[in-house]
Amino acid sequence: MADAKKLNMILVAVAVAILLVSFSAFAYTLVPKGDPDIVVINGQDYEWGALFIDFETEPFTANDVAYEGISLEDVIIDAGVEDPANHSYRLTGLDGYQKDITDWGDMRSGYLTLEDHRARFPGMTQSFWVADLASIEVI
Repeated sequence: MADAKKLNMILVAVAVAILLVSFSAFAYTLVPKGDPDIVVINGQDYEWGALFIDFETEPFTANDVAYEGISLEDVIIDAGVEDPANHSYRLTGLDGYQKDITDWGDMRSGYLTLEDHRARFPGMTQSFWVADLASIEVI
């Protein structure tokens, strides 16, 4: 009887430990990663507000909605990416959400919008639109 009680206590302790680790891992994924006022492109920090001063904004339409943004092609070239057509790009949001763009044609057709710090791609599904963009990594 004492052995069964001891085993039950051990099992309860293990279950509590598993729950604590699981909760901690889940909570960690909810913590924003990065500075919401900065987007890192090819290792260079760009301030969101300065981007929209330094680069010309253009009107564009995506999913029948009109937007204004700056060309991702212009920003990628400004970030010093050599031969940008021969790379893929990983876009990561502050929440850790990531999307890889493997085709330069898709990447160069994209825009950054200021109101929600989002990368939008008019010719692609919204699953590629990364909100609260934290970084664009050349891969």
